[in-house]
Amino acid sequence: MAVKIRLRRMGAKKRPTYRFVATDSRMPRDGRFIEILGYYNPIEKPALVRVNEEKVYHWLKQGAISTETVNSLFRQIGLLKKWEMIQKGEDVSQITLATQLQEKPKKKKKKKAKEAEVAAPAVEEVAKEPEEKEAKPEEIAPSEKAEVEKEKEEKKEPEKKEAKPKEAEAKELKEEEKKPKEKEAKAKEAEPSAEAEAKESKEEKKKPEKKEAKPKEAEPTVEAEAKGPKEEKKKPEKKEAKSKEVKAKKQKEEKQKAEES
Repeated sequence: MAVKIRLRRMGAKKRPTYRFVATDSRMPRDGRFIEILGYYNPIEKPALVRVNEEKVYHWLKQGAISTETVNSLFRQIGLLKKWEMIQKGEDVSQITLATQLQEKPKKKKKKKAKEAEVAAPAVEEVAKEPEEKEAKPEEIAPSEKAEVEKEKEEKKEPEKKEAKPKEAEAKELKEEEKKPKEKEAKAKEAEPSAEAEAKESKEEKKKPEKKEAKPKEAEPTVEAEAKGPKEEKKKPEKKEAKSKEVKAKKQKEEKQKAEES
C-alpha cells in the first residue's frame, strides 16, 4: 500500500479549508484517510499552516510521498529543510517552523504601464510646440512673395514649351502604329469576298451534275412500261385457275349428294 501525504478539502462553499492527511494513494481526495497531520487555512491573511511534526516525520520515514502542493507548503514553513537536516544527522533543536505564509507581492497591472507609455510621447509633443514656434522664421513681406512667384512661373514656362513638342511626337507615333492595324483590318475584310467567289464557282460546277441526274430518274418509267404487258398476260391465267377451282368444288358437292341418296 502506497501512502501519500495530501490535502483534504473541508469548509463551506467558496470558503475552503484543508487538512494535511496521510492516506492510501488509491483513495479519492475527500475519501477515507489514515491519520490527520495538520491543517491549512488560506482564507485568513496571512494564510495559517499548522503541522504535527512528529507525525509527518514518522510517515516520511515510512516512505510516504507528499504531493506537489503539500511540498510547496512544507518548503514555505521550513519543514522540508528541517527534514533534510534530520536525515543528515545535524542538530535541529534551534530551528522552529513558521505558522504563517508570507504574502507574495502583487504584480503591477500592465494597463498602468501602457497608459504611461502612451502619455510620455504626448508630453514630449507639448514640450516641443513652443520651441517650434520660436524656430519659425519671420513672415515674408507681400512684395517679396510676388517676386518669388514670378520667378517660379518664369522657370515653368520653358518646361511647358518643351512638353508640347513631346506631346506632338507621341501623337505621330500613335498614328503610325494605327496605320498597319488598319491595313490588316482591310485585308481581313477582303478575305470573305474571295471565299464567296469560290463558293459561287463551286455551285456553278454542281448545276450540270444535277441536270445529268434527271435523265437517270426518268429510266424507272421505262421499266414500269415493260412490266405492264407481263401483268396483262398473267390476268387470264389467274381467271382460268379460278374457274377450274369452282368446277372442282361443284363436282365434289355432286358426288357427296349422290352418295347420300
